[in-house]
Amino acid sequence: MGTDFNNKYFYFVLLSLFLIGIGITPSCSNSEKQEFVPETMLSEEEMISIMTDLHLVEAALSLRRNRGQSTNDVKDLWFAQLFEQHKTTATIFEENLSFYNEQPEKMEKILEEVMANLSQMQSELNAGTLDSVKETN
Repeated sequence: MGTDFNNKYFYFVLLSLFLIGIGITPSCSNSEKQEFVPETMLSEEEMISIMTDLHLVEAALSLRRNRGQSTNDVKDLWFAQLFEQHKTTATIFEENLSFYNEQPEKMEKILEEVMANLSQMQSELNAGTLDSVKETN
């Protein structure tokens, strides 16, 4: 079960990144584009960190739903904790997400780093799983 679960989790995260990437692709129309700059600017590194954690929270919520467990009691709490941990708010994050969506090169770099972070976590998880299997034999 361990390896199958890890692979399913990994592919779920990759799919989530892909879907978010599609949803945030900027439009091709550059006419009359106004430059929106958030009042509180988050750096690319901060966005990468928040988005990585955001995907982990979404994956945990999805896992709960797949197990038939309710997410209503924890969803708001988990997101509030995520933004508190990163010393920001959902509103500030959304404003910055809109800002970076208007800059495709930067957003692509952010998404690549988020993907790299999640892949690294998956590799570490797989290595830990292999180590625990070796210890039990």
